Amino acid sequence: MKTLTLAAAILAGLAAPSLAGGPTVVDADPVPAVAPAPVAAHDWSGAYVGLSYGWADAQNTYNTTGTFEFDEGSSTGIYAGYLMQSGNLVYGGELAFGKIRDVIDPSYPFSQYDRVVDLKARLGFAANRVLFYGVLGYSDAPFDDSGVGYDTKGLVTGLGADFAVSQRVTMGLEYLHRDLSGDNGLGTSLDSSLDTVSLRVGLSF
Repeated sequence: MKTLTLAAAILAGLAAPSLAGGPTVVDADPVPAVAPAPVAAHDWSGAYVGLSYGWADAQNTYNTTGTFEFDEGSSTGIYAGYLMQSGNLVYGGELAFGKIRDVIDPSYPFSQYDRVVDLKARLGFAANRVLFYGVLGYSDAPFDDSGVGYDTKGLVTGLGADFAVSQRVTMGLEYLHRDLSGDNGLGTSLDSSLDTVSLRVGLSF
């Protein structure tokens, strides 16, 4: 009898702390924080058009009279193209028409470039809203030497960068170097370099 009484007392003593505190409250699992939605990458694919304005410079080397440096002038232009995107790789083509102003030989002020047409392949790397690209293509830039025309054509290479202001509007900077050659049909030929640096504003579709 003493044993049962002692056992009951021990059990009562063990249970007393739990009963004294009432029922045990289990904290609910913390609600995991919701991660912010990732920012969508800009899509560079599709057709686009735009306007350009910038600086132009040239140098002509004739087979008869040597090399002549030209005064720096300006260029304005329009362009249109189409891009495709695969991951970060962006590629496509572009056709651009530019008007050259005041790029003249100071010794012969009526000798000047009038226009330039560039057909360009573009290959670049997209970092969301920024596109870095290279250019390789063909240029046609007739030269007027005081009324005598030279049919100068050749290779165009360059580098550029575009920034997407919005899904449809872009701004960029592009440098182009053209290695041109041609003749006047009268026995005189020339090799020319025509460089432009242009600020571009485009609209994508």
